[in-house]
Amino acid sequence: MQLMKNYRLTRFALSFSCLASVSAGPAIAQSTGDGEESQAYPRLIEQNVRSKLSLISEGDRRLGLGANGDAKSDEAGIDIKPEWVWQLSPHWRSKLLLQAFGATGQVDVSDEIGGTSTDGFFALREAWLDYNGLSDYPGESIRFGRERLKEDTGMWWDDDITLVRWIFDTSLLDTTVGVAQKLAELRTDNNELQDDEQDIGRIFANTRWQWRKGHYLGFLVTHGQGYGDQAEEYAARGLTPNDSFTDSLTWTAIQADRNYFDWHSHDAFQYFASVAAVNGTDTVVGEDPGAPSGFSDRERDVSGWAADLGARAQLLDTPRWVIGAHGAIASGGGEPGDSDAFQQTSLESNRSSFTGTRSQVHRFGEAIQPEWSNLKVFTFYTALSDRDAWDANLLYHRYWLSDEMGTVRSDLVEPGFTGASDDLGQSVDLVLGYYGDSASTSWAAFDVRLRGGVFMPGDAYGDDADSSRHRVVVDLSKRF
Repeated sequence: MQLMKNYRLTRFALSFSCLASVSAGPAIAQSTGDGEESQAYPRLIEQNVRSKLSLISEGDRRLGLGANGDAKSDEAGIDIKPEWVWQLSPHWRSKLLLQAFGATGQVDVSDEIGGTSTDGFFALREAWLDYNGLSDYPGESIRFGRERLKEDTGMWWDDDITLVRWIFDTSLLDTTVGVAQKLAELRTDNNELQDDEQDIGRIFANTRWQWRKGHYLGFLVTHGQGYGDQAEEYAARGLTPNDSFTDSLTWTAIQADRNYFDWHSHDAFQYFASVAAVNGTDTVVGEDPGAPSGFSDRERDVSGWAADLGARAQLLDTPRWVIGAHGAIASGGGEPGDSDAFQQTSLESNRSSFTGTRSQVHRFGEAIQPEWSNLKVFTFYTALSDRDAWDANLLYHRYWLSDEMGTVRSDLVEPGFTGASDDLGQSVDLVLGYYGDSASTSWAAFDVRLRGGVFMPGDAYGDDADSSRHRVVVDLSKRF
């Protein structure tokens, strides 16, 4: 027990080392400079504070099926993020991003940090150093520290993580390769990672090539290698976790698109296609009459696949009016020793600008936000925008289970499937955004955003489920 406590303290100290390195950076650069350079560096090249007031209303997470009554809420929250970016020398740059959040009650902050309910915290979001003196290419650098690792779709990476990565960004080729690990949440309310996210080392790579003007091909790979003993601890205590534990899993994906996430695009037709697979092994805990606790952990082979295909047509250029449709599928099913279900990397947010506007919209619905696993989704949307100052997005989603005997995990809705139907339900989303002048210090320049959704459960939840569940978030933001 003492050894585990010391290990966790060591991991917490390592997590904060990136903050110490960034904080010390300006002082080091100042002390080592001389002559003209000592006056020019370090210099603060960006400093701002982003503040946000939110009103959040949610329907029952249990869809009326919970034994302990409804789990609905109507709360308010305030979010403050101070940010600093320093140019330490001609080749060194650093960033520090902090966050303070408070709410009137427990709210879900899945758009910021996935799967987390909280009423307040202080957090270290980003703290990294970047060195671009590797070559003459201005877009090449190496970065290390804690960073928001994100790719365009949000379905693979969109999370704060401690990493070291190489970046190569030119007009035709955008590539990154690195290693990463989530060491801690670095939040005052809950610093410890969830058990299924602990002790996983990751290797990742992503490349995106513009093979023809406006047309891109991409390849993404992520490998997660678990080295902890959480599954053994659960089995010894006679507990069964909701999720499996990563042993050795590799995700690969091939993507093709035509400026699909560029909301400034004037293309009359755009497309997006992604095909992905996950292979390897994970560990699950199950009943075992021969074990002292009645439970044991066992290794399971994983082999799942997924695909997402989308197309968008522009009906009007100014203001831009588009219609689009997506079809997404993620495999499910399996046997006791094998899983055919696709699973995501646990670094995803599933939030992106896939509707062709500036708004970041949840790919699978604002009111349910399911994980992309054991799931079939058809999406139809239309959007209107002037590309910069405002946009309006209307979406319809239809859901089915790939395996009706399986389940779908969600940050917002607790599973309660009967196993008698694959009809998961449908949802409608409305996302509106107005973006004031972010460079202005005028009190009149605000960002206003509404994200509303209604989920209507299908036959998979049975006849006793509520007819609908809503989630509405109104944000009023200002950058100083």
